[in-house]
Amino acid sequence: MAAENLQWRDINSFSGNFTDRSLLLQRPCPVCTGLEHHPLLVIDDFQFYTDSHQQPKRVTIKDVQCRQCSTIFQNPCYSPFGFDVLFREAGMSYGATQGRASEQLKWLDTHNLLKDNSVFLDIGCYEGEFLSLLPNNIRKIGVDIDYYAIERGQSKLKRKKIELIHGRFESFTAPVAPDTISMFHVLEHLPDPVSVLSHIKRISNERTNLIVEVPVLEHGKTNDINGFFSVQHMTHFSISSLKLTLSKSGWTIIHEEKIENYNGYRIIAKQKQNTEEKIDKNTQDWISACQYLSYWYKSLENISSRIYSLPGSSNVVIWGSGLHTEFLYHFTTLFTQKKGRKFILVDSDILKQGKSWRGINIYSPDILKTLNWNECILVISSYGSTQSIVNAASQLNIPTSAVYPLYDTITVY
Repeated sequence: MAAENLQWRDINSFSGNFTDRSLLLQRPCPVCTGLEHHPLLVIDDFQFYTDSHQQPKRVTIKDVQCRQCSTIFQNPCYSPFGFDVLFREAGMSYGATQGRASEQLKWLDTHNLLKDNSVFLDIGCYEGEFLSLLPNNIRKIGVDIDYYAIERGQSKLKRKKIELIHGRFESFTAPVAPDTISMFHVLEHLPDPVSVLSHIKRISNERTNLIVEVPVLEHGKTNDINGFFSVQHMTHFSISSLKLTLSKSGWTIIHEEKIENYNGYRIIAKQKQNTEEKIDKNTQDWISACQYLSYWYKSLENISSRIYSLPGSSNVVIWGSGLHTEFLYHFTTLFTQKKGRKFILVDSDILKQGKSWRGINIYSPDILKTLNWNECILVISSYGSTQSIVNAASQLNIPTSAVYPLYDTITVY
C-alpha cells in the first residue's frame, strides 16, 4: 500500500462500539464465597481489541479485594459469552512466553512426573502443543473449553496418539484417572477455581499429582503498564489465597517453589481427606496490594514522562493494537496531549489487520516502508515484544531516531 493511500485518524473516530450487560457476571469471592469487598482498580469503558458494529466490545473492569479472606479478584467477571466475544481476537497477544514449555518439561522430568506408562492430563491444553512435546512412552490427554482449538489440535496431532477432549473444566469426563495433571497458568483465568479443582479431585485418585502454576501478587511488581492485575485474569492470586483455594477444594501441597526470572509460583499437590478450612483475613495481602499499586503507579509515571517528551510530530504510528494500546489510552496522554495529532496502527497479527481500534486503522508492518519518517514517529506499544519490534523496525530501514520504545528493561512474564 502506498503512503498516500493510508488513512490517518483521530482517536475515537469510530462511534459504533457498544457494551452488553450479558458480557459480565457478578460473583462472590471465588475462594471464600464472601460477599463483602472493596475496590482496588476500576477502568471504565475498556475496549477489547478491534472496533465492531456487530459485537459488544466494551466493559468496565473492576478489581476488588475480599474483606473476609483478602483475595483479589474481578467482580463482575466475564460470563462465558463475554469471554468468547471479548477474547476472540486475542491471537498473538495471548499465550506462554517463548521457551517456557522446555523449562516445564525439564522440571516435570526432574520431579519424576513423566514415568513410563503413566497417564498425563493437561488442563487448558488449547491445541495440544505442550502435550505433543511430552515423551511418547506415556498416555497423553488434554482438555479445553475452546471447541475450535480442540478441533484444530485433533487434526494437527492425529498421528501423535494424543487424546483431546472438549469440555468445561468443572464437569468434563476423563477416560481414566490421571497420574499427573498440569494446570500451567490456567487457574487465574477461571471464574470458579474451587469448583474446577474439586472436580479434578473427583476424576483423580490418591496417587495423582496435581501441578498448578499461577502468577502471584508477591512477585507482581513489573514496569509493564498492563500490570499484575491483568484484564485477562479473573483471580489475582497471592501465595496465601492460592494455598487456601487448593485446601478448600481438597488438595494438600507437597512441594512449592517460585520459578526464577518469571512470575510463576508452582506447586505439586495430592488429595487430602479433610476439606474443612478456617478462613482468616490475611493482613499481609492488604499491605501487598497497596505496595503493588504504588509500584504500578510509579511505572505509569515513567511511561507518561516518556510520552510527554515525544517530539511534536503531527502523525504517530503505533506498533501494536492489543491490550497494551488500550492501557495507553486510559492511563497516558499519548492520544490527547497534542491537538491535531493523527494516528495509524500496525500489527503483525493478521486477525487485526484491515480493522480499526477506536477508529484508528490497523495495517501490516509492511506499510512502514512507504512512510516519510521526517513527518512521523513510531511508538512501540508492547512490553514483552519491545526488542523484537525494535529489530523489525531496523530491518524495515526505519531511522533509529524515529523509533520510540517505552521500556528500557523487560521482566519476563
